[in-house]
Amino acid sequence: MSSPDTAPSVGDVDPAGNPVRRLFRRHGRPHAGYLVVAVVANVLSRIPQMLPAFVLGVAIDAVFLNSGDYALPLVPGAWIPGTETGQLSLTFGLLAAAYPLMALFDVVSTWAFGVFVQRFQHAVRTDTYDLVQRLEMGFFDENETGEIMSVLNEDVQQLGAAVGAVRQLIDTVVLAVVVYGYLLVLNWQLATLMLLLPVGLTAISFWFNRAVRPRHERLREVVGEINSQLNNSIGGISVIKAYGTEDREAERVQSASEEFHDARWDVVTAQARVTPTMETYTAVSTAVLVLVGGYWILAGAPLLFSGPLTAGALFTFYSYVGEFERPLRFLPNVVNAYQNGRAAAQRIAGVRDLDAGEATEGDALGTVAGRVTYEDVTFTYPGAEEPSLDGVSLDVAAGDSVGIVGPTGAGKTTLVKLLFRFYDPESGTVRVDDTDVSDVAPADLREHVGYVSQDPFLFSGTVGENIRYGRADVDEDDVGRAARLAGAHEFVAELPEGYDTTIGERGVKLSGGQRQRVCLARALLNDPAVLVLDEATSHVDNEMEALIQRSIASVVADRTTFVVAHRLSTVRDADRIVVLDDGEIVGRGTHEDLLTADGLYANLWRVQAGEIEALPDEFLDRVEERVDD
Repeated sequence: MSSPDTAPSVGDVDPAGNPVRRLFRRHGRPHAGYLVVAVVANVLSRIPQMLPAFVLGVAIDAVFLNSGDYALPLVPGAWIPGTETGQLSLTFGLLAAAYPLMALFDVVSTWAFGVFVQRFQHAVRTDTYDLVQRLEMGFFDENETGEIMSVLNEDVQQLGAAVGAVRQLIDTVVLAVVVYGYLLVLNWQLATLMLLLPVGLTAISFWFNRAVRPRHERLREVVGEINSQLNNSIGGISVIKAYGTEDREAERVQSASEEFHDARWDVVTAQARVTPTMETYTAVSTAVLVLVGGYWILAGAPLLFSGPLTAGALFTFYSYVGEFERPLRFLPNVVNAYQNGRAAAQRIAGVRDLDAGEATEGDALGTVAGRVTYEDVTFTYPGAEEPSLDGVSLDVAAGDSVGIVGPTGAGKTTLVKLLFRFYDPESGTVRVDDTDVSDVAPADLREHVGYVSQDPFLFSGTVGENIRYGRADVDEDDVGRAARLAGAHEFVAELPEGYDTTIGERGVKLSGGQRQRVCLARALLNDPAVLVLDEATSHVDNEMEALIQRSIASVVADRTTFVVAHRLSTVRDADRIVVLDDGEIVGRGTHEDLLTADGLYANLWRVQAGEIEALPDEFLDRVEERVDD
């Protein structure tokens, strides 16, 4: 694991090289065959697409104006009809065949490209999610949920837009090459003049590309910010309504939306400047073509040009200029889409480059008795000035139950997080059965340590699916056994469909106590040697606390148990109680021992017993200082 001194965040890492190219090499190559088919079919569709204008130009000269022979490249003269009627019929036949052929190749190209993009996006999204969920906990402490979701969802979608822009660019190049090939056959001199059009438009697009890139990078950042704000506002809607802060939250969303508006407007204004420039350049180029071509027909070859130019050839040139300049005119849109996708790819690649992956290698614990030892452990969260734990030493015998108590911010939850290797200590050692947990593979370690958090998180699905979440291979008997041990079976049996009852997002259809007992059953299904209950009764009433405590009492007898609690009644019967304050252990012993010692624990007990008048002034002054801070 990385050091806790620094916490990675989305956008911290600037990936080396072109991020779109990097993601393509990793995730696009396995599906590149579809992209090749799309490009080849696109090339083949452009040949019949450009054929009608060429054939019509020949027909105008040979059939209608009688100013030239009816000749087509690559078509033997013997195949050309000798009569005007036959030549007109051939013209009609070629036109009739060209459009269906073009449509067929377009369908193949669109289908193949669609398959490629979908598979490419799917591979990027799933692989990046797999990487994100394996990052260490510091990453999730530093980054908001909405920001992470923005990378996995919207940025991946925009990556598809970048690939689409590349396809449009290929389409533009292919069309330009095919058109220019026809122009060279018609009149290579006039075709050389027409090179001014793509060269000029490409130069304008290059300028636009450099100008718009930083704007798109900023746009992708504010998209993540507004997603985070919306996620917080919708996720906390009950709190917002309870405190009547709708106006305040609306102002926050408005502020985030204004930042998005400004960033988006910067992109729009840049595009607004380049589009008229390109259209003006195209109009001038077309006018030059008509002027030179018309003079050539009427007065002969001008300047350095030589040879004849027919009206049919000028018509074809004029038609091709439209086909030629249309995709080039939309190059700013292509650049715009690509830069937006590139900015998204940069955020994705930046996340992938984070050097914050959780360790996966390590030794196996084997059979675990359950002894847990903290030896002079110190830990400071990234960015914090003071350590959360400072020189903590604790030795818990196998099978003992230990209560962890103390004021808010004392380091209680941090203590048990180190046991799971959510973080590694700066100094000191955490051991399970004399094995340093930093030498143990996290997956193996967590098979032996069960966890029930203060926030009883349940997934959308059934009760049974949530209980067997960590052990999908167990049968219904094992699920029922764990539920009985956790005191959950009775209320589950009364649900409409028992263990197959759908409980909604985050278990919304269950009460707080019911959710907590389902989470306890989920932890017990693995039969862990060590069980951690982190504020397991913090969100339930006294009656429900009594039920959960009874459930806990039935499972702690034969396993090492850490009970983190604000409610001291929860840990009153523990074999030992450890009192933390400012990251240090300031008391340890049984409930009676700590009351007799008349220290912090005794004062906390007086608070919960309502004996406020018995509290010393020093304790009240300290509480007041904490509130002021």
